[in-house]
Amino acid sequence: MCNNSPLIGLLQAALNNPIESSRLLQQPKKLQEIMNDIPARQWLFEQACQTDDLNQAKRAKDLIINMMRSSRSIWYGGGILPDVYSQALSRTWIWFMEHIGEYNPALASFVTWFNRRLRGMIQDVIQERAKEQGRRLNLPADEEDNESIYPPAPEPDRWHETIQEWLELVRNNSHLLSNCRMQSHPYVNCQVLLIDILKVLGDSGEFSWDDLAQKYGVEPLALKRFCKTRCFPLFRKLLLE
Repeated sequence: MCNNSPLIGLLQAALNNPIESSRLLQQPKKLQEIMNDIPARQWLFEQACQTDDLNQAKRAKDLIINMMRSSRSIWYGGGILPDVYSQALSRTWIWFMEHIGEYNPALASFVTWFNRRLRGMIQDVIQERAKEQGRRLNLPADEEDNESIYPPAPEPDRWHETIQEWLELVRNNSHLLSNCRMQSHPYVNCQVLLIDILKVLGDSGEFSWDDLAQKYGVEPLALKRFCKTRCFPLFRKLLLE
């Protein structure tokens, strides 16, 4: 590989001189140019992962991380809840450092490779939280394993848009949902409950069964059971139509 490339020259200077490194990290557009250049990122990858010099490898890995952070190219999460994004981002950095040796400079930039994993991590965090919330509801094991009793998690990069689409779907199916009522509390139906739940999810990402039960004057356990055995399955059926 030709090391006379101006971009590789910048990387060499940054690796060997903290002042040059600081100067480079203050140029987001130049960082993006470097990361979009296959020879430059191939050279940097070799310094980080294909050398016997452990000190140089560490400096190169640190430079890669700092370049990624300073490039302003890491996906910022869009409408993802901040705590979900933060947790997924931390996990992705751990994954990145553990698997950087598997990176292929010819296929994508460091940031593109990172962002793909970040999106997957966000989906994992959302699904984990949904399962954890299910466990907190004290459902029997056979019900907890049945996915049909939970609304699916929105796509991470379309969280708010999906919530609004679901709200519209619920409002447009009043006949089906409003006629599904709690036997002991006929004024409580699936439509009003789903609207309340989706609104809270859109705002905070989680909802409290106790708060919802207090609003309608019913027992939390009875409300949980009604939503999970009647309302959520109806909702999933609407999504599949």
